[in-house]
Amino acid sequence: MAIQYLLGTGGKGLGIVSAMDLRGLRYFVTVAEEGNVSRAARRLHMSQPPLSQRIRELEAELGCELFLRGPRGMRLTPAGDVLLEEARVLLAGADRAKERVVRQVTGARSLRVGVLGPGEATLSKPVAQAFASSHPEAVVSLRQGDLADPMMGLAAGAIDVAITWTPFDMTGMAVRAMQEDRCFAAVAADSPFAGSRCLTRDDIDHSSSIRLPAGVDALWRAHWQPSPSAGGPEVRSLDECLHAVLWQRSIALVPASALRRHAVEGIVYRPVADLPPTRLVLAWRRDDRSPLVTAYVDAFSAARKKSSVPRRERVVHT
Repeated sequence: MAIQYLLGTGGKGLGIVSAMDLRGLRYFVTVAEEGNVSRAARRLHMSQPPLSQRIRELEAELGCELFLRGPRGMRLTPAGDVLLEEARVLLAGADRAKERVVRQVTGARSLRVGVLGPGEATLSKPVAQAFASSHPEAVVSLRQGDLADPMMGLAAGAIDVAITWTPFDMTGMAVRAMQEDRCFAAVAADSPFAGSRCLTRDDIDHSSSIRLPAGVDALWRAHWQPSPSAGGPEVRSLDECLHAVLWQRSIALVPASALRRHAVEGIVYRPVADLPPTRLVLAWRRDDRSPLVTAYVDAFSAARKKSSVPRRERVVHT
């Protein structure tokens, strides 16, 4: 699908990108997210040479470099940062257009749910049964998110409901809190921090800690990146966080509920006394009046009320 698209004012003279195909944009976004062509090729289920060639062709079309190549991977140039932002918006719009056409032709109704981190929160038989009983014709699909975007493209329409952790920019969102969790620091068992019963932000402020990807929500980064000047590896998942703790002696922050599922030999968890609690929430666009969204949120809430997990629930409109 060929497009002709004018980049916004942040494009700094890149001008009109002509004959750029959506598949090429998806390739570019995947490489940008992975920071490595080999990993991106595996994620796209293709070989590395044609992917590298397509990125070079895209750079030739634009007349600029999109990536800085180095022995440790690839990182975006300023022009690449602009294209990544624009490409995500464009691809989300294309996905929405495709879905609307499919719905019109087939009459199908679908709900796209994004979940940050492990998917246990969505793997609930009571939720599935309650939702199916009221909307048997609807199809629910799951999209796994990562730490680069706690909202998983919700604002741009990539998903309909997000199951995620706070804090993040809630502008234009309705949010229902399901559970409140204390935050813990994951540290190596032989680290000096392991001997403390409790830590503070000041304790870990200048430590070697994990880094979150560039462009991540500012509130999210301020809470979940242990140190503003983090010198550790960039991570996109909880598993990557814990790997960095175990192998590179970095520090990562995790919600209390993750402790039960992620007991790792060589890693200990210490509460961070002055870090505000986080909340597991369901979020959706405030202007989305879809009955499927309402039904899913209600079914999820009802199932949580019957569980033994401590919870605090309220809806916040921003």
